[in-house]
Amino acid sequence: FLRLKSRSTRNDLLTGLRGILADLQVHEGVSVSAIHTPEAIQHQARRMPGSAPKSGPNPFHNRRGDIMVPLAEVHDLINRERESYDRLLLTMLQGSSDLKEKEDELLLLRGKLHTAVVESAEKDKTQANDSRLIMQLSKKLETLLMENEDLRDNNDRLNNRLVTVECEKMNLLYFGT
Repeated sequence: FLRLKSRSTRNDLLTGLRGILADLQVHEGVSVSAIHTPEAIQHQARRMPGSAPKSGPNPFHNRRGDIMVPLAEVHDLINRERESYDRLLLTMLQGSSDLKEKEDELLLLRGKLHTAVVESAEKDKTQANDSRLIMQLSKKLETLLMENEDLRDNNDRLNNRLVTVECEKMNLLYFGT
């Protein structure tokens, strides 16, 4: 798979590949490289590790140079390859609209994903702020409750003191007269 950064780059690459395939179809000359020669095939044969290279010719490979292939068979093979190439090209052309639709859908889904990620980050930030605010309010409430309790204790002490002072005053008046 090739992953390209933009759709235009991908389209340029596909256009170039299609041009190369079209050129190959027009220039149908066949060249045989050195890779396909019998000597190269014999040297590239798989061997077990540690085994010695084979000695002697390959009995399954014919070294005769006078084998002829009928031209009609070559043309039939070329025509079959052209048909399969045309089918492949048609498939690629038909698939391009599907590909564009899927790319548009993918871009839309990526946009939605980005929006969801941003919204999630905002919610996380809001939740963190709410948690911090709840913590501050809890501390303030605790402080106020402790102050309230202290004030009630002071009030009780003052009430007791007032009662004591009133009692003493009453005792003084009662016993003093």
